[in-house]
Amino acid sequence: MENLRRFNDHPMWDQGFTKNIYRFPFSTDIDFSESGAKLAIGLPENEISRAGQYYFAKSPQSHLSPYKWAIDFLIPDGTEILAAEEGYIEQAVDNFDQWGPTEDFRSKLNFITIKHAHGERSQYCHLEKDSFTNTGLYLGRWVNKGQLIARVGKTGWTDRDHLHFMVFALGRLPESLWNFYSLKIRFE
Repeated sequence: MENLRRFNDHPMWDQGFTKNIYRFPFSTDIDFSESGAKLAIGLPENEISRAGQYYFAKSPQSHLSPYKWAIDFLIPDGTEILAAEEGYIEQAVDNFDQWGPTEDFRSKLNFITIKHAHGERSQYCHLEKDSFTNTGLYLGRWVNKGQLIARVGKTGWTDRDHLHFMVFALGRLPESLWNFYSLKIRFE
């Protein structure tokens, strides 16, 4: 974490926007305004933003350096997560059921990574235990944009219901200690 903090303000993390255009990773038929507002209670006002029916939180403790452009959607546990873009499932972990508000829980994270065109990857973190497995999907499987891939659930380092969503590219930037960097997401 110390290196994440030390390099956080470096301009190398400003690599621009995604080439792909992503959908929001939830059903657009559900209004998340009320639940998002409730989940935002207790967060500093300068760490909360809103786009349409979605509330977002900036996590100054974990959205650092290569994670700079990650977004925390304040969404209730159990909400269906939909693929934000078509691609191949590259990574998936959904066997954990532990969570907590400290970095000690970082290794208990359930997540999915999907590889897309242009070398971009989307990552969905804080998944309900077994929710990926219960979809019948598996590593290497192609998913379509808008297809159910998992459900939101508190796992890993978290203090509230949310989906940590990030689009990133692989590659080591000059001066970087990491082999990836997040991108600003272009949504539909």
